[in-house]
Amino acid sequence: MTRKFTFPFFCSVLMLSVGQLVNGQVVEDRPIFHYSVMDAMRNGVYTGALRIDALAAQGNFGLGTYNQLDGEMVALDGVFYRVAPDGLVSKAEDQRKVPFASVAFFKADQVFELNNVKNIEMLQQEIMRRLPSRNKPYLIRIETVFKELNVGGANKLAEKDTTGLAELMKSRPLYKRQNIAGTVVGFYHPSYASGIDLSPFHFHFISDDKSYGGHLVSGEFSGAKIKVSIDEKPGYQVILPPDNDLFNRPWSTPEQVKSSY
Repeated sequence: MTRKFTFPFFCSVLMLSVGQLVNGQVVEDRPIFHYSVMDAMRNGVYTGALRIDALAAQGNFGLGTYNQLDGEMVALDGVFYRVAPDGLVSKAEDQRKVPFASVAFFKADQVFELNNVKNIEMLQQEIMRRLPSRNKPYLIRIETVFKELNVGGANKLAEKDTTGLAELMKSRPLYKRQNIAGTVVGFYHPSYASGIDLSPFHFHFISDDKSYGGHLVSGEFSGAKIKVSIDEKPGYQVILPPDNDLFNRPWSTPEQVKSSY
């Protein structure tokens, strides 16, 4: 059973669902659901109690990882995938647990196509230019073909291993492909949310044939059209791991722990 994090008033406002007017009817627009926070991962908290079947009730789109970093998570169109440490992709079992995840129900507010974008850095700049606000969170779905793509995985850790994420990323497995089509699943997070998740962007990738994926590290485009869909969200709902000794122990300050994950 999960436990809600107690926010001060300001953050409590962020947790409220907001109504959107769609075809003359008010439709609930739910916040991004976050299980644990990136600062916990930065401080070596790699176990959680939330199962995939419970997480799926909170969203059909998102990303995360599995306990002991046993694979990268990509959630797309309601299917939760696991990129294993050896790079193989499969559907995640309902009972598999996560230490960190970010999901929401995707419904595009705006869709646009980009051309003549050379790499991920240029793509991010183009997306930033089109965001209605840089102070709100957004779901971002990108469909395209990469000329070259480099994604990262994670090596499964021993249960008691609390090595910091920044140190682990120095030896993470990397999987490279050329001329591959697929979908980038990710988020834009304002700078004030950097303790909750990566800011400004956090992207994972899954190929169209569902055989390749992981945390997006770098990528170059071949000139193919890039379809970008953006979904603005009203804020965050953060649930913290219950009865977790590693989570409860003192952490290093954000200034002491940095990671580009």
